[in-house]
Amino acid sequence: MTRVGRAIWKELLLTSPVFTTREVAEVAGVRPSNASRDLARLEEAEMVMRVRRGLWAIPNHPDFSPYAVVPHLFSEGDEGYVSLVSALNLHGMIDQIPLVVHVMATRQRPNLVTPAGRYEFHQIQPDLFDGFGAYRGTGNFDIAIPEKALFDTLYLSTRKGQRFSHLPEVEFPEKFSWDQVDEWTNRIKLDPLRIAMRKRSKALRESAPGPPSA
Repeated sequence: MTRVGRAIWKELLLTSPVFTTREVAEVAGVRPSNASRDLARLEEAEMVMRVRRGLWAIPNHPDFSPYAVVPHLFSEGDEGYVSLVSALNLHGMIDQIPLVVHVMATRQRPNLVTPAGRYEFHQIQPDLFDGFGAYRGTGNFDIAIPEKALFDTLYLSTRKGQRFSHLPEVEFPEKFSWDQVDEWTNRIKLDPLRIAMRKRSKALRESAPGPPSA
């Protein structure tokens, strides 16, 4: 096995199934051009996947999923978290499996199609960029908590030409807090948007089959 191969399997995969060419070069002690060449050979052998230029993954790694790629799609000083129907599904709140990974970000970004998955980025005002944490403690990617995932979905449904306005049946976790949804709603700066959000939230709360009251 090459130095690049040993670097991947003995060191990099201890932290993440997704890694960059530069990380491989640093661990293996080779130039990035050499690392890129060896990674291309490993790709031909179907041992690694090229997600996009300079970014790679081990698709059969137990911690790999399209979601594990998300933290690597942002440059330094920029970040995002999994939310909307992607997060609702991961939290078991809806059965519908989304065809894309929905990511909230503080600035608009073009959507991205990769061999690992399709990613849609949705902009949210900076003071609403919270309410998320590491998924199941793995740290592979950040995900909105159930309340924030629902808030983000309703928030965009009032802004994007009624996108996400028709949700499948939602099952609420036992400790789901509508108070948290209301707190984020109160942070919305634009009056028409805040009013529309309150209406959407109220309608869902009243029509959902037995959601928690608090």
